[in-house]
Amino acid sequence: MSEHQQIARELQTLERVHSQLATIATRTDDRRRHDLIELRRQFSQQMAEVGRLAEPLFASVPDPGLQQTYRSHFSRMRSMAAAHQANWPAVRIDESIGQYRRSAQAVTEAHREFIAWMRQALAQIERSG
Repeated sequence: MSEHQQIARELQTLERVHSQLATIATRTDDRRRHDLIELRRQFSQQMAEVGRLAEPLFASVPDPGLQQTYRSHFSRMRSMAAAHQANWPAVRIDESIGQYRRSAQAVTEAHREFIAWMRQALAQIERSG
């Protein structure tokens, strides 16, 4: 499997975990806090795996702007997720569902922007490669 294919596969896994996280906001069952904690752990691990694979790829491209843009998108997504998790620990998600959902939506937007940019950048690198 090529480096690009590995990253694409890990991006798909990241999307899947994020999608599962997004459904937590719509749930009201007792188990959702436990599931939220587990999915957040998986999301963090998956972000780290994407970064582990993508960083050397972007470091090897001749265009330093591409590497900087990658780091900017990746950092924004990680920062948004970290701020959301810090502001909304599992024990607080019932305090204000509206505020929780708005915060989660901001993470979702950063996540989608990162995934879309990564797919475009991977295709660009493959074409030039």
